[in-house]
Amino acid sequence: MQDIQKGCFCSMKIVRMISLILLAAIALSACTSDDIIKDDTKDTTATPETTAGEYNPSDIESLYRERADKLPELDFGGDTIRFLTLKNRKTVTGNVYEDEIWVEELKSEPLNDTIYNRNMYVCERFNCKIENTLAKAEDLSAEIEKHFSADDDVYQVIGFEAAESLTKSFDGFFHDLNSLETDYIEFDAPWWSSQFFDAVVADDKVYALAGSLSLSMIRSIHATFFNKSIAEEERIEDLYAVVEEGRWTVDYQTELVSGMYRDLNGDSERDVDDRFGYAVPFGWATDSYWSAFDLDILSRDDEDRFEFVLNEEKAYDGFNKIMDLSFGTGSVGNLEGNDVEDMFTSGNVFMITHMLAYAEDPDFRNMQSDYGIIPMPKYDEKQKEYYSMPYEIFQTYMVPKTAREPEKSTAILEALCAETWRKVVPVYSEVVLKGKYLSDPKSRQMFDMIITNTKIDAGLMYYRKIGEIGAGLYRYPVADNNREEFASVLEKKKRRMNMFLMDLNGRLFDE
Repeated sequence: MQDIQKGCFCSMKIVRMISLILLAAIALSACTSDDIIKDDTKDTTATPETTAGEYNPSDIESLYRERADKLPELDFGGDTIRFLTLKNRKTVTGNVYEDEIWVEELKSEPLNDTIYNRNMYVCERFNCKIENTLAKAEDLSAEIEKHFSADDDVYQVIGFEAAESLTKSFDGFFHDLNSLETDYIEFDAPWWSSQFFDAVVADDKVYALAGSLSLSMIRSIHATFFNKSIAEEERIEDLYAVVEEGRWTVDYQTELVSGMYRDLNGDSERDVDDRFGYAVPFGWATDSYWSAFDLDILSRDDEDRFEFVLNEEKAYDGFNKIMDLSFGTGSVGNLEGNDVEDMFTSGNVFMITHMLAYAEDPDFRNMQSDYGIIPMPKYDEKQKEYYSMPYEIFQTYMVPKTAREPEKSTAILEALCAETWRKVVPVYSEVVLKGKYLSDPKSRQMFDMIITNTKIDAGLMYYRKIGEIGAGLYRYPVADNNREEFASVLEKKKRRMNMFLMDLNGRLFDE
């Protein structure tokens, strides 16, 4: 049975945030059904030195950016713009999707209420309604195909995982937004991700959009969480200083955690009830090392076509470094995500690699010990920058070819994304994460470093079209704890790489 929440008519005045004391908890939208669900300013660099509970509306508004979009006056005559977007998968993605487009009501919570007011503003501006339908990724794909086959103009905007949306774009489901007769997308505006476009756009065709509207892009970035109480107990040097001095490398991390194992329950077995220096969830976090180690899988040749550029020796050495870290004497690998989170929040592990989204989790908020966040480690000290990447599950937005009036879709996307950049992202960064969860100024600086130095590789975005080489070389061998798997997989993938690239470039360039 579908759990339906109706979208409201939005021709009302913008509802101001009326609570003078904002509650400390961020309650993200969550649905219990496994079926498809329906949900019928000023620029400043200052971070208020208060907790989230002390913010009032004027504090929030002081964070808003001034740059506005360039959309003309438009009147949609009360039409409904229907979105089909992703439902959270708790064990894989956490709570990263469901509040990107729609929240039901004001809750005196900064993120929720800023999103609500954004929607009210955009709907009033265009005299329209917004309705959002949530679906699991596997159901969403079938829903797209069903309506495409029937030529039904049911949804005007589709939100899908980045790698999946790019794969489905090859099948002709979505408009090339760069060739529409009337297209309101300002591609070089600060609210759209130039990194994403640079990585994936070919032959000037744009099928998928990513930017500030994709809060999941920030939430899915991986970083290193560490327990400050254990750091003090173990007399660990100032890790913020280690990062700032360029010494935070995977070898440093491996040595740091190697002697931290403690058999807390006395059963002589290494299990989740013991203390470890490092824990890593199954597979997913491993993908982030491609960017952390500044490794490229695909790049562009002189004709702007994709080519395979992997530094195989460095990639193999990096793989062994990951294995040493994940399965060393002080580490525990191959855990389920929930086990890693439980171990960290209960104080049984010093460090974990995880998505920033988990800084919003109630268990992280309510930890007895403070924690800090630092970037993913570098490959070595010669590497100049620390890099992170948004995991390829972040949500991108497309306009289906079944949409009869695609210009309405692009207008609403442009407005929502611009308003998210102006209002929502500053609140999420400065209030939700920095003000509420990151308890010290140094953690806040680290957060800025992490989200600024992101790196998106076309090889991971188009991974299904090049034999899933990234996952095959790092994710699966690490999950299998199999050092021999890397070399054998690499040889198999390389033998077919020319064929993969001919197919990829052929589809992108209509050859």
